[in-house]
Amino acid sequence: MFRWIIALCGGLAVGGVFGSLALALDTPETVGFAEHGGAYSFSFDDGGALSPSPAVVQEKGLLDRLSWRGLLDMTAGADLKDDEPNEHPYDFRNTIRLQAVLDSVRHGSSSTVTASDARWQALVSLQGDYLWMGPEHVNDDVRIDFHETSYLWASKRYEIKLGKQIVRWGKTDQVSPVDNLNPQDGRQFILYELEDRKLPSWMARGRVFSDNLTFEGVYLPWFEPALFDYFESDWAVYRQVREDVREGPLPPALREYLLARHVETREPTKTLRNSEFGGRVTATLSGIDVGVSYFYGWEDAPYFRSFPIKNFSLDGGYSSENLLNALSEAVLADEPIRAEHRRQRVIGAEFETTAGLFGLRGEAAYFDRVSFLATDLTSIRRPVFHYVLGGDYSSPSDWYANLQWSHQLIVGSDADILYFDQHDMAVLAELSRTFWRGRFKAGVKANYNVGNGSLYLQPEIELKSLKNTELTLGASFFEGGDRSLFGLYDHNDQVFFRVKYFL
Repeated sequence: MFRWIIALCGGLAVGGVFGSLALALDTPETVGFAEHGGAYSFSFDDGGALSPSPAVVQEKGLLDRLSWRGLLDMTAGADLKDDEPNEHPYDFRNTIRLQAVLDSVRHGSSSTVTASDARWQALVSLQGDYLWMGPEHVNDDVRIDFHETSYLWASKRYEIKLGKQIVRWGKTDQVSPVDNLNPQDGRQFILYELEDRKLPSWMARGRVFSDNLTFEGVYLPWFEPALFDYFESDWAVYRQVREDVREGPLPPALREYLLARHVETREPTKTLRNSEFGGRVTATLSGIDVGVSYFYGWEDAPYFRSFPIKNFSLDGGYSSENLLNALSEAVLADEPIRAEHRRQRVIGAEFETTAGLFGLRGEAAYFDRVSFLATDLTSIRRPVFHYVLGGDYSSPSDWYANLQWSHQLIVGSDADILYFDQHDMAVLAELSRTFWRGRFKAGVKANYNVGNGSLYLQPEIELKSLKNTELTLGASFFEGGDRSLFGLYDHNDQVFFRVKYFL
């Protein structure tokens, strides 16, 4: 509770600096001027370019151009059953985000400007985030940092955006092979939507708009890894293995050895030699949005270079029974678990179109190397080809359906790879309906792995009848064998309640 108070007060306190920072910037899709005195404004269209105005735009004063926004997002979860000795039966997450936006037109001797003039915008966003799991063997994490904080300069043909930002490539939902620029927050696996798991990165982004094409380039000066836990969490890489070892039926010497192991992570140094970059070209051809992209960067997830226990093979979970079986002929080395990050190249393609009430989209990406965890708990790297095809449908009676097919091919797959088959195929689906003019929604999301039969299911109901407030009640179910990714978390079924309040 004390740490929760720190996170709450910290998030509120940092908001006090906005008055002096007033530097700030919004994304192209959310900016624009209101109509003043009959003269229409110019604004950004969906592609980021400036849209012409039918009239000149009157400049606005500083206070008219400065806006404030905020978000309070709280989620409480409880396990549906107590089926593991050291699991966390409850979790709570609180996120507070405060944002200041300053929007400006180009100033000159004249009191009006035309749509051909450039403009700039700036955004400062601070976030306090607190994650608690307990009540036994408590795991809590407090983070206060800048969220999206950037500066944008744009004209009708050009756009430059600098700062900490989230850039989305690709068209598909939840599973997106092309979307690789930002790392993800994986501390709670996939309980949150893909958009909510994205972490902003410091980068420079430039776009050039021609009549038929958009050229985009990104440069990330230094690498930022995905966010996750190694130990002491139901969602960690090694889950609750420390507590299981501490309380399990192991010989004292072996218990002492295992508890002394730790992860030694080596990240790329923050130098220009280790920077990341990429490019993307998009166009609309005969009503179809298409794009191709290339990204040269680092894998967000770690590559486990060595594991201290040799002659060791763990087939699935990390229970004491599995550990004892795997350790029967093992050799114990006095060294840490060594993890690092490796370079990766990604070539991607995407498309999106409509056919009546149906939306159709797809992505494909080739990865020159992807790291997979093996039975000896080190990593194996293999080339991967991954594509996703799908579509959605919105009916006049407020039904919404989304269906996607995902196929990941591991080139030269190895039988020792955990959790993934050579052909990893899955069906992702969403079905929902809104009532009372959009104020109430009921739906379910599912991810079914065709190869190993594992399943993730999330039913939920959402209420939006209160002003600026969204209330969500739902549940998350995981099912699968020890060698499936969803099976790794099949003891983590939970019910959750989420409150989002927009300031």
